[in-house]
Amino acid sequence: LLFEKIEMKKILITGCGSLIGQGLIKTMRDSSRKYNIYGTDYIKDTIGHYIVKKSFILPDILKKNCEKIWLKKLIGILKKNKINYLIPGLDFELKHLSQNKKQIEKKTRCKVIVSKLDTIKTFNDKWLTVQYLKNNKFPFPKSCLPQNLNKFLKKNKFPLVVKPRFGSTSKNVFFVQNAYELKQAIERCNKPIIQENLQSNNNEYTCGALFNSDTGALLNTITLNRKLKNGNTVIAIHKKNKNFKKINEFIKKIVNKIKPNGPINLQLCLTKRGPVIFEINPRFSGTTPLRNIFGINEIDTLISSKEGKKNKSKKLKFGTVFRYYEDLLIKKK
Repeated sequence: LLFEKIEMKKILITGCGSLIGQGLIKTMRDSSRKYNIYGTDYIKDTIGHYIVKKSFILPDILKKNCEKIWLKKLIGILKKNKINYLIPGLDFELKHLSQNKKQIEKKTRCKVIVSKLDTIKTFNDKWLTVQYLKNNKFPFPKSCLPQNLNKFLKKNKFPLVVKPRFGSTSKNVFFVQNAYELKQAIERCNKPIIQENLQSNNNEYTCGALFNSDTGALLNTITLNRKLKNGNTVIAIHKKNKNFKKINEFIKKIVNKIKPNGPINLQLCLTKRGPVIFEINPRFSGTTPLRNIFGINEIDTLISSKEGKKNKSKKLKFGTVFRYYEDLLIKKK
Protein backbone atom coordinates (compact mmCIF):
# COMPACT_ATOMS: atom_id res chain seq x y z
CA LEU A 1 0.00 0.00 0.00
CA LEU A 2 1.20 3.50 -0.86
CA PHE A 3 0.28 6.33 1.48
CA GLU A 4 0.37 9.90 0.25
CA LYS A 5 2.00 12.23 2.74
CA ILE A 6 -0.46 15.03 3.49
CA GLU A 7 1.30 18.35 3.96
CA MET A 8 -0.20 20.58 6.63
CA LYS A 9 -0.46 24.04 5.13
CA LYS A 10 0.89 26.88 7.21
CA ILE A 11 -1.56 29.79 7.39
CA LEU A 12 -0.77 33.15 8.96
CA ILE A 13 -3.71 35.24 10.20
CA THR A 14 -2.96 38.92 10.71
CA GLY A 15 -4.90 40.61 13.49
CA CYS A 16 -5.31 37.20 15.12
CA GLY A 17 -6.86 38.80 18.20
CA SER A 18 -9.52 40.76 16.29
CA LEU A 19 -13.07 39.43 15.96
CA ILE A 20 -12.42 38.57 12.32
CA GLY A 21 -9.08 36.95 13.19
CA GLN A 22 -10.64 34.84 15.94
CA GLY A 23 -13.39 33.79 13.54
CA LEU A 24 -10.90 32.71 10.90
CA ILE A 25 -9.00 30.62 13.45
CA LYS A 26 -12.27 28.97 14.60
CA THR A 27 -13.15 28.20 10.99
CA MET A 28 -9.77 26.54 10.33
CA ARG A 29 -9.95 24.54 13.54
CA ASP A 30 -13.28 23.10 12.39
CA SER A 31 -11.86 22.12 9.03
CA SER A 32 -11.72 18.69 7.42
CA ARG A 33 -8.16 19.70 6.47
CA LYS A 34 -5.45 20.28 9.06
CA TYR A 35 -3.62 23.58 9.28
CA ASN A 36 -0.67 24.93 11.21
CA ILE A 37 -2.04 28.32 12.24
CA TYR A 38 0.24 31.27 12.90
CA GLY A 39 -0.76 34.79 13.88
CA THR A 40 0.35 38.41 14.07
CA ASP A 41 -1.10 41.33 15.97
CA TYR A 42 -0.15 44.74 17.30
CA ILE A 43 -1.32 44.18 20.88
CA LYS A 44 0.26 41.80 23.39
CA ASP A 45 -2.75 41.18 25.61
CA THR A 46 -5.12 39.55 23.15
CA ILE A 47 -6.55 36.03 23.03
CA GLY A 48 -5.29 35.51 19.50
CA HIS A 49 -1.73 34.84 20.70
CA TYR A 50 -2.92 31.85 22.75
CA ILE A 51 -5.02 30.04 20.13
CA VAL A 52 -2.41 29.75 17.37
CA LYS A 53 0.72 27.61 17.02
CA LYS A 54 2.99 30.67 17.13
CA SER A 55 2.34 34.41 17.15
CA PHE A 56 4.29 37.60 16.57
CA ILE A 57 3.95 41.32 17.34
CA LEU A 58 4.25 43.59 14.31
CA PRO A 59 5.47 47.22 14.33
CA ASP A 60 2.64 49.77 14.28
CA ILE A 61 2.04 50.33 10.58
CA LEU A 62 -0.14 53.37 11.29
CA LYS A 63 2.85 55.28 12.65
CA LYS A 64 4.55 57.70 10.26
CA ASN A 65 7.33 56.21 8.10
CA CYS A 66 6.82 52.74 9.61
CA GLU A 67 5.71 50.77 6.53
CA LYS A 68 9.22 49.65 5.50
CA ILE A 69 9.96 48.41 9.04
CA TRP A 70 6.58 46.64 9.14
CA LEU A 71 7.15 45.02 5.75
CA LYS A 72 10.65 43.80 6.62
CA LYS A 73 9.39 42.23 9.86
CA LEU A 74 6.43 40.57 8.11
CA ILE A 75 8.58 39.15 5.30
CA GLY A 76 11.04 37.82 7.89
CA ILE A 77 8.23 35.99 9.72
CA LEU A 78 6.86 34.48 6.51
CA LYS A 79 10.29 33.30 5.31
CA LYS A 80 11.50 31.88 8.61
CA ASN A 81 8.31 29.93 9.26
CA LYS A 82 7.73 28.93 5.60
CA ILE A 83 4.16 30.22 5.60
CA ASN A 84 2.03 29.06 2.64
CA TYR A 85 -0.83 31.57 2.86
CA LEU A 86 -1.33 34.95 4.52
CA ILE A 87 -4.93 35.92 5.31
CA PRO A 88 -5.66 39.46 6.59
CA GLY A 89 -7.85 39.89 9.66
CA LEU A 90 -7.67 43.70 9.86
CA ASP A 91 -9.18 46.28 7.50
CA PHE A 92 -6.37 48.83 7.76
CA GLU A 93 -3.79 46.29 6.57
CA LEU A 94 -5.54 45.55 3.27
CA LYS A 95 -4.13 48.54 1.39
CA HIS A 96 -0.57 47.88 2.58
CA LEU A 97 -0.74 44.15 1.84
CA SER A 98 -2.14 44.80 -1.64
CA GLN A 99 0.53 47.40 -2.42
CA ASN A 100 3.28 44.99 -1.37
CA LYS A 101 1.69 41.71 -2.52
CA LYS A 102 4.09 41.05 -5.43
CA GLN A 103 7.16 41.82 -3.32
CA ILE A 104 5.96 39.62 -0.43
CA GLU A 105 5.15 36.69 -2.71
CA LYS A 106 8.43 36.97 -4.62
CA LYS A 107 10.57 37.02 -1.47
CA THR A 108 8.67 34.41 0.56
CA ARG A 109 6.69 32.13 -1.80
CA CYS A 110 3.72 32.85 0.46
CA LYS A 111 0.43 33.59 -1.30
CA VAL A 112 -1.26 36.74 0.01
CA ILE A 113 -5.06 36.52 -0.05
CA VAL A 114 -5.86 40.14 -0.84
CA SER A 115 -7.65 41.92 -3.68
CA LYS A 116 -6.24 44.51 -6.08
CA LEU A 117 -5.53 47.97 -4.69
CA ASP A 118 -8.17 49.64 -6.87
CA THR A 119 -10.81 47.26 -5.52
CA ILE A 120 -9.81 47.97 -1.92
CA LYS A 121 -9.75 51.75 -2.43
CA THR A 122 -13.15 51.75 -4.14
CA PHE A 123 -14.98 49.76 -1.49
CA ASN A 124 -13.25 51.34 1.48
CA ASP A 125 -14.97 54.57 0.41
CA LYS A 126 -18.77 54.44 0.65
CA TRP A 127 -19.15 57.31 -1.82
CA LEU A 128 -17.01 55.50 -4.41
CA THR A 129 -19.00 52.34 -3.65
CA VAL A 130 -22.23 54.16 -4.56
CA GLN A 131 -20.63 55.47 -7.77
CA TYR A 132 -19.43 51.96 -8.69
CA LEU A 133 -22.91 50.49 -8.20
CA LYS A 134 -24.49 53.34 -10.16
CA ASN A 135 -22.02 53.16 -13.07
CA ASN A 136 -22.46 49.40 -13.37
CA LYS A 137 -26.26 49.61 -13.25
CA PHE A 138 -26.71 47.91 -9.86
CA PRO A 139 -29.25 49.27 -7.32
CA PHE A 140 -27.62 51.75 -4.92
CA PRO A 141 -28.68 53.76 -1.85
CA LYS A 142 -29.61 57.37 -2.65
CA SER A 143 -26.66 59.30 -1.25
CA CYS A 144 -24.94 62.66 -1.08
CA LEU A 145 -21.96 64.45 0.42
CA PRO A 146 -22.45 67.48 2.72
CA GLN A 147 -21.77 70.00 -0.06
CA ASN A 148 -24.80 68.70 -2.00
CA LEU A 149 -27.12 68.32 0.99
CA ASN A 150 -29.70 71.00 0.08
CA LYS A 151 -30.33 69.49 -3.34
CA PHE A 152 -30.52 65.99 -1.81
CA LEU A 153 -33.11 67.04 0.83
CA LYS A 154 -35.46 68.36 -1.86
CA LYS A 155 -35.87 64.82 -3.22
CA ASN A 156 -35.38 62.66 -0.12
CA LYS A 157 -37.30 62.52 3.16
CA PHE A 158 -36.33 61.62 6.72
CA PRO A 159 -35.29 59.32 8.31
CA LEU A 160 -31.77 59.39 6.87
CA VAL A 161 -28.47 57.77 7.79
CA VAL A 162 -25.20 59.65 8.38
CA LYS A 163 -22.02 57.56 8.46
CA PRO A 164 -18.28 57.95 7.79
CA ARG A 165 -17.25 57.53 4.15
CA PHE A 166 -14.29 55.39 5.21
CA GLY A 167 -14.22 52.26 7.36
CA SER A 168 -16.58 49.37 7.99
CA THR A 169 -17.62 49.48 11.65
CA SER A 170 -20.85 50.87 13.10
CA LYS A 171 -18.98 53.60 14.99
CA ASN A 172 -20.36 57.10 14.33
CA VAL A 173 -23.36 55.85 12.35
CA PHE A 174 -26.39 58.08 13.04
CA PHE A 175 -30.06 57.51 12.19
CA VAL A 176 -31.56 60.99 12.01
CA GLN A 177 -35.25 61.97 12.05
CA ASN A 178 -35.11 65.71 11.35
CA ALA A 179 -32.93 68.63 10.20
CA TYR A 180 -31.58 69.35 13.70
CA GLU A 181 -30.40 65.73 14.23
CA LEU A 182 -28.94 65.76 10.72
CA LYS A 183 -26.89 68.87 11.41
CA GLN A 184 -25.61 67.44 14.72
CA ALA A 185 -24.68 64.11 13.09
CA ILE A 186 -22.75 65.76 10.24
CA GLU A 187 -20.75 67.82 12.77
CA ARG A 188 -19.89 64.74 14.84
CA CYS A 189 -19.12 62.40 11.93
CA ASN A 190 -15.67 62.42 10.29
CA LYS A 191 -15.94 62.81 6.49
CA PRO A 192 -19.64 61.91 6.39
CA ILE A 193 -21.88 60.53 3.69
CA ILE A 194 -25.67 60.99 3.92
CA GLN A 195 -27.88 58.16 2.68
CA GLU A 196 -31.49 57.05 2.55
CA ASN A 197 -32.50 54.71 5.35
CA LEU A 198 -32.98 51.24 3.82
CA GLN A 199 -33.63 49.32 7.04
CA SER A 200 -37.09 48.13 8.09
CA ASN A 201 -38.57 44.97 9.63
CA ASN A 202 -35.42 42.83 9.81
CA ASN A 203 -34.67 43.28 6.10
CA GLU A 204 -30.86 43.42 6.48
CA TYR A 205 -28.66 40.69 5.06
CA THR A 206 -24.96 39.85 5.12
CA CYS A 207 -23.73 38.00 2.05
CA GLY A 208 -20.45 36.24 1.47
CA ALA A 209 -18.80 35.08 -1.74
CA LEU A 210 -15.50 33.57 -2.83
CA PHE A 211 -13.87 34.26 -6.17
CA ASN A 212 -10.68 32.68 -7.46
CA SER A 213 -9.06 35.43 -9.54
CA ASP A 214 -6.44 32.94 -10.79
CA THR A 215 -9.09 30.92 -12.66
CA GLY A 216 -11.91 33.48 -12.90
CA ALA A 217 -14.25 31.12 -11.04
CA LEU A 218 -16.97 32.10 -8.58
CA LEU A 219 -16.66 29.40 -5.92
CA ASN A 220 -19.74 29.98 -3.78
CA THR A 221 -22.15 32.48 -2.27
CA ILE A 222 -24.19 32.47 0.93
CA THR A 223 -26.85 34.87 2.20
CA LEU A 224 -27.76 35.28 5.87
CA ASN A 225 -30.48 37.42 7.38
CA ARG A 226 -28.89 39.09 10.39
CA LYS A 227 -29.62 40.89 13.63
CA LEU A 228 -27.03 43.29 15.01
CA LYS A 229 -25.79 44.45 18.39
CA ASN A 230 -23.20 47.24 18.53
CA GLY A 231 -22.59 46.78 14.82
CA ASN A 232 -21.80 43.04 15.04
CA THR A 233 -23.96 40.12 13.92
CA VAL A 234 -25.35 38.31 16.98
CA ILE A 235 -28.05 36.24 15.23
CA ALA A 236 -27.76 34.84 11.69
CA ILE A 237 -30.60 33.09 9.85
CA HIS A 238 -30.24 30.86 6.81
CA LYS A 239 -33.44 29.90 5.01
CA LYS A 240 -34.38 28.11 1.83
CA ASN A 241 -36.91 30.44 0.23
CA LYS A 242 -37.37 32.78 -2.74
CA ASN A 243 -35.91 35.85 -0.99
CA PHE A 244 -32.62 34.10 -0.19
CA LYS A 245 -32.49 32.62 -3.70
CA LYS A 246 -33.15 36.06 -5.23
CA ILE A 247 -30.36 37.69 -3.21
CA ASN A 248 -27.88 34.90 -4.03
CA GLU A 249 -28.50 35.34 -7.76
CA PHE A 250 -28.01 39.08 -7.37
CA ILE A 251 -24.75 38.56 -5.45
CA LYS A 252 -23.39 36.26 -8.15
CA LYS A 253 -23.82 38.99 -10.78
CA ILE A 254 -22.01 41.69 -8.85
CA VAL A 255 -19.17 39.45 -7.59
CA ASN A 256 -18.53 38.24 -11.13
CA LYS A 257 -18.25 41.91 -12.08
CA ILE A 258 -15.91 42.89 -9.21
CA LYS A 259 -13.68 39.79 -9.48
CA PRO A 260 -12.02 39.98 -6.03
CA ASN A 261 -9.03 37.85 -5.12
CA GLY A 262 -10.68 35.49 -2.65
CA PRO A 263 -13.35 36.63 -0.18
CA ILE A 264 -15.81 39.48 -0.41
CA ASN A 265 -18.56 40.47 2.00
CA LEU A 266 -21.63 42.50 1.00
CA GLN A 267 -24.18 44.14 3.29
CA LEU A 268 -27.60 44.86 1.81
CA CYS A 269 -31.25 45.46 2.53
CA LEU A 270 -34.10 43.77 0.68
CA THR A 271 -36.35 46.64 -0.36
CA LYS A 272 -39.38 47.19 -2.63
CA ARG A 273 -36.97 47.80 -5.49
CA GLY A 274 -35.04 44.61 -4.73
CA PRO A 275 -31.69 44.02 -2.98
CA VAL A 276 -29.80 47.29 -2.39
CA ILE A 277 -26.16 47.08 -1.29
CA PHE A 278 -24.91 49.70 1.17
CA GLU A 279 -21.47 48.28 2.02
CA ILE A 280 -18.89 46.05 0.35
CA ASN A 281 -15.78 44.67 2.06
CA PRO A 282 -13.25 42.71 -0.06
CA ARG A 283 -12.07 40.46 2.77
CA PHE A 284 -13.24 37.66 5.04
CA SER A 285 -16.06 38.64 7.37
CA GLY A 286 -16.85 38.41 11.06
CA THR A 287 -19.59 35.99 9.98
CA THR A 288 -17.12 33.56 8.33
CA PRO A 289 -17.37 31.09 11.30
CA LEU A 290 -21.18 31.33 11.20
CA ARG A 291 -21.16 30.41 7.51
CA ASN A 292 -19.01 27.41 8.43
CA ILE A 293 -21.72 26.27 10.86
CA PHE A 294 -24.22 26.45 8.00
CA GLY A 295 -21.95 24.22 5.90
CA ILE A 296 -19.61 26.53 3.96
CA ASN A 297 -16.02 26.54 5.16
CA GLU A 298 -14.76 29.45 3.09
CA ILE A 299 -11.07 28.94 3.90
CA ASP A 300 -11.12 25.27 2.88
CA THR A 301 -12.98 26.14 -0.32
CA LEU A 302 -10.58 28.93 -1.29
CA ILE A 303 -7.34 27.10 -0.53
CA SER A 304 -8.53 23.94 -2.30
CA SER A 305 -9.37 26.04 -5.35
CA LYS A 306 -6.00 27.85 -5.26
CA GLU A 307 -4.30 24.43 -5.25
CA GLY A 308 -6.45 23.07 -8.06
CA LYS A 309 -8.20 20.57 -5.80
CA LYS A 310 -11.87 19.85 -5.30
CA ASN A 311 -13.12 20.83 -1.86
CA LYS A 312 -15.06 18.28 0.17
CA SER A 313 -18.02 20.48 1.02
CA LYS A 314 -20.32 19.82 3.96
CA LYS A 315 -24.06 19.41 3.65
CA LEU A 316 -25.71 22.84 3.58
CA LYS A 317 -27.72 23.55 6.74
CA PHE A 318 -30.64 25.89 7.38
CA GLY A 319 -31.72 27.46 10.66
CA THR A 320 -30.57 30.10 13.14
CA VAL A 321 -27.14 30.61 14.71
CA PHE A 322 -26.81 32.55 17.95
CA ARG A 323 -23.43 34.06 18.76
CA TYR A 324 -22.13 33.96 22.33
CA TYR A 325 -18.92 34.73 24.22
CA GLU A 326 -16.44 32.12 25.36
CA ASP A 327 -13.90 32.15 28.21
CA LEU A 328 -10.41 30.65 28.10
CA LEU A 329 -8.08 30.01 31.01
CA ILE A 330 -4.41 30.64 30.21
CA LYS A 331 -2.03 28.75 32.54
CA LYS A 332 1.13 30.17 30.98
CA LYS A 333 2.73 33.25 32.48
